[in-house]
Amino acid sequence: MKTINFAIDLGTTNSLIAKYNDGIIKIYNNPLGLKQTLPSCIAFRGKRTIIGDKALDYLAKDAENICMLFKRKMGTQDTYFIPAIDKELSPVELSALILKELKNFVNDEEQLGSVVITIPASFDTIQSNATKKAGYLAGFKEVVLLQEPIAACLAFANTSNIVVTEKQNWIVYDFGGGTFDVALIEVNERELKVIDNLGDNYLGGADFDSLIVEKIIVPLIEEKLSLFNMWKDLKSKTTLYKGLYFELLKIAEEAKKELSHHEETEIEIDVDINAHNFYETLLITRAQFEDLISPKVEQTISFIQEVIKNNQLLNSQIDRVILIGGSTYLPLIKKRIVEAVGVEANSSIDPTSAVVLGAAYYAGSKPSMVTDLIVENDDIRKPAVDFNLFYEQNTRDLEELITGKITSKNGNSFRIMRNDGGYDSGIKELDNGAFSEFVPLLEGRLNGFKIQILNQDMDVLDTISSVAINQGSYNVQGQPLPNDICMEIDDLDASTTRLEVVFSKGSILPLKKKIYKTASKTILRQSSSNLIINIIEGKSKGLPSSGLSIGYIEISGHDLDEDLIKGTDIEIELEVTESRDLKINVFLQSCEQEFKNVFSESERSISVHKITMEINTVLGDVENLISMNISEENFEYSQLLEAIRVGLIETQIALSLINDDDVSDVKFQLDDKKRKLIQDFDDLTRNKLIASEIEAYNESKTSVQYHLDKEENERFHDLYKRIILNEREVINSGNKYLIRAKIKELDELYYSIIKSSDENFISYFLNLKFVTDFSDQRRADKLFKEGEKALDKKDYKSLRHIVYGLFALLPDYAKEKQKKFKDDSRTGLS
Repeated sequence: MKTINFAIDLGTTNSLIAKYNDGIIKIYNNPLGLKQTLPSCIAFRGKRTIIGDKALDYLAKDAENICMLFKRKMGTQDTYFIPAIDKELSPVELSALILKELKNFVNDEEQLGSVVITIPASFDTIQSNATKKAGYLAGFKEVVLLQEPIAACLAFANTSNIVVTEKQNWIVYDFGGGTFDVALIEVNERELKVIDNLGDNYLGGADFDSLIVEKIIVPLIEEKLSLFNMWKDLKSKTTLYKGLYFELLKIAEEAKKELSHHEETEIEIDVDINAHNFYETLLITRAQFEDLISPKVEQTISFIQEVIKNNQLLNSQIDRVILIGGSTYLPLIKKRIVEAVGVEANSSIDPTSAVVLGAAYYAGSKPSMVTDLIVENDDIRKPAVDFNLFYEQNTRDLEELITGKITSKNGNSFRIMRNDGGYDSGIKELDNGAFSEFVPLLEGRLNGFKIQILNQDMDVLDTISSVAINQGSYNVQGQPLPNDICMEIDDLDASTTRLEVVFSKGSILPLKKKIYKTASKTILRQSSSNLIINIIEGKSKGLPSSGLSIGYIEISGHDLDEDLIKGTDIEIELEVTESRDLKINVFLQSCEQEFKNVFSESERSISVHKITMEINTVLGDVENLISMNISEENFEYSQLLEAIRVGLIETQIALSLINDDDVSDVKFQLDDKKRKLIQDFDDLTRNKLIASEIEAYNESKTSVQYHLDKEENERFHDLYKRIILNEREVINSGNKYLIRAKIKELDELYYSIIKSSDENFISYFLNLKFVTDFSDQRRADKLFKEGEKALDKKDYKSLRHIVYGLFALLPDYAKEKQKKFKDDSRTGLS
């Protein structure tokens, strides 16, 4: 079996390439400088494109033709204008240039058709697809993505010679140049499993550099040259300070590295500003630097605490914290982790090369889908027998069980041979077309085997040569989905749309599911009405607007051969590949039509104006809720809302201080902050709403129990037991839609009990007396008088009809909501 073998850590500030070969990892050196790392920096000099260390040398001379930190804009529509070539280049195109340069590290005789490229665990689908697109643009035929914490954990587990005899919980703290991830890993004696992860794609060492520039260097320049508003202008594409931003970032980065090892450093600022040379030296102390970056470091600590809390663990249950990424060299980070978690921060593995090392282990066990077939006479040989094999691809044992099921009328026996000639099972008979055999493994190597299937005359019918078992390496139990994948559907009872989870966060990729929905509206053939399939990545309990749309199919009446009638079935098949491609297949049974699409979106647009508009929309709801809760004296709750309001306003102010052509990634950070604040608002209001739903559930349950105590019909008792059977799970789910569904079931049972006997309408009539908003109060008063007379006479049949009359006078809130929930607001799915 051919494995991928090659792996690339495509980093924000530095990138590396490595190869797996029989248990040994080789990290390639740059043939020009013999360094393993390649700075993710590109310089354009006329017709020359310079990548890596040499590109950094031009920062002081020609910064406006230098591109760096572009990984943080992966998946966006932002581009970099290069004056030297008079061209705009996207983050994908720039990343492809880095990947091509890394290919040059490898000897010419090596074939790099397939590669594993690492990505932050918190990368969304669009960012992941952008990375994969860069790989194909660089000339790779096959690109497999691997989450960086998984790679780092594989590197640590496979090189540290630790012995794990029982389950352990590890934290991987991955703080790189541009992104931050924290992952909770469950480890046993043979494999790793990612339990949970959190992260921030706009938090990294580059932010520390930026803070030094913003808070220390720029104020100094402004003071010396009597300049104003320099920080804002510095980052604008159209500013007079073209390229100076990146030049100062480089100076700040060197200061940061110095302060990782020394208590103070002196930086030299020698730059051209407005056609004049500016030269100053400046002393920065570690204490001053740590005070500056402390809020950012605390953000990472809060991520650790959150991932531990979310999984109902205690700090004492964390066995190890593994440090990955260049930013972890900072003493403050190690100190704060020990203080917050109480576990030694382990940096025994090189933080800068751990990701590519682990990715190479993964690549060495990952079968390549790219095959070099030799085609003769346009005839590709097909297998002579059908077979299914089962075995561990990675194992720490010195022997492994291979089992197989062969489908062949002529298959009589089998033979397993190790490729190096060191093992031969001999010819053995199949047992009802199956076999099971333990095979010995060479330690610390990739063991290849071929399996022959023979007929009764000992002639070889077919040879299976795709078996490869990696001995000595930890296995990873697949890659987890970092966020819920949901479908937006109509909630007709609430007259709005909501999210329904399709694949839950943490599910192991790849994923495939077929679901059946019902058309919630009629779409006539040739009409402009639409059926919308909107797949969203985000919290399943959140608002549809708080997630990221990753797949959108709109089927209009003009696409239909027949009318789509309300209530008919719609079959939807969803598939998410290991590299996060989304495939959607929609089958309309009543029309006998199929619609399918594959989504590999690699760009999304973000504008300052759009972010501001979204904040304004939510801000109004937040302020209304604050006013309402203050009037009700719910001061604690209103303070929580106030914190969100302040956060949104601060984000708005920060947005007003940047331009749409800002060359930094501040607007993406602010967009990320905005989404988190909206999610916080959604969580806060949802919790209160859930409490209200639980209260309503208990009221409905009490009403049913009251009537059941007097009810002899066993059918009602059995229905009640069935409804409350999974009560605990529904209440604890925190899902308002599940709780509402239970309330609906209880209410329907309540009405059934009431209707089963005229006498049961007594309590219904008495409850209606507390209602004050009948549509015709005079008519209601008259019915109440008639009801009192019916009660006195014990005329319960008449009382039933009086209750029906009163019920008809109740305002129909549901109908009012339905009026607002117009056809074009619906997805058409329920």
